[in-house]
Amino acid sequence: MKKVVIKIGGSVMEDLDASFFTECASLVNHGWWPIIVHGGGPSINRIQESLGQAPVFAKGLRVTDDACLETVEMVLGGSVNKTLVSRLQQAGAKAVGISGVDGPLLEVSQKDPELGWVGEVEDVHTQLLETLLAGGWLPVVASLGTDGCGHRFNVNADTAAGAIAGALHAERLMLVTDVPGVLDRQGSLLSEVTPGRIATMVKDKEIYGGMIPKVKAALTGLDYVQEVVITDGRQDYPFSRIEKGIPGGTRIVKEEKEDGLISNLSKK
Repeated sequence: MKKVVIKIGGSVMEDLDASFFTECASLVNHGWWPIIVHGGGPSINRIQESLGQAPVFAKGLRVTDDACLETVEMVLGGSVNKTLVSRLQQAGAKAVGISGVDGPLLEVSQKDPELGWVGEVEDVHTQLLETLLAGGWLPVVASLGTDGCGHRFNVNADTAAGAIAGALHAERLMLVTDVPGVLDRQGSLLSEVTPGRIATMVKDKEIYGGMIPKVKAALTGLDYVQEVVITDGRQDYPFSRIEKGIPGGTRIVKEEKEDGLISNLSKK
């Protein structure tokens, strides 16, 4: 069985229809073990605002003070996680909800004091996930982590997904978003890009804001997985489209090496 880590972005979560969850549930029948990692940005924003908290972002990440962390834990580990688990169960999956604190799965350190309780993944302990997969369960992971000293952290879901995919040596990492994929300066979808092209696009600010953690997660995962795909979860049957080679999304592939040098040509 091959492993696929599927990161579901909070921005697209409410737009996913039943067919998406049916496809997730059916992956196990097609030789794949799915692991879902999720964020929940819009839901967190709504609850923060209802509590009189103003969402603050820096460097593409949510600034997480004590009050914000409490909200993040409540939303990610609670309502968002259980909604996804419920929808997957309705689709026939043996879904079980956990967070990166459980196990612990995600061991983190503080990323930047200016960001507050935002964690940088230092290690991924895969035993819990492997036990669940061996039992036929579909893990749904909320992107929270711990430093092992009693401190819990908000972890960017793209970063968490990339780290988990790498630790599990998954064959594929899928970042399910509300955008078609990586776009160039003219707004055209790039069907395939390499790490070198991504680095240039970030430097030239063609890639910016919330897309930066996505491509960084893709590059982290690419060290271990065969391919990374950024795709729009709102399109019909995104997994089947990828399997059948139907255009949709952006594949991020390793650069070829010629005489020990990395070229700018992507694998065909």
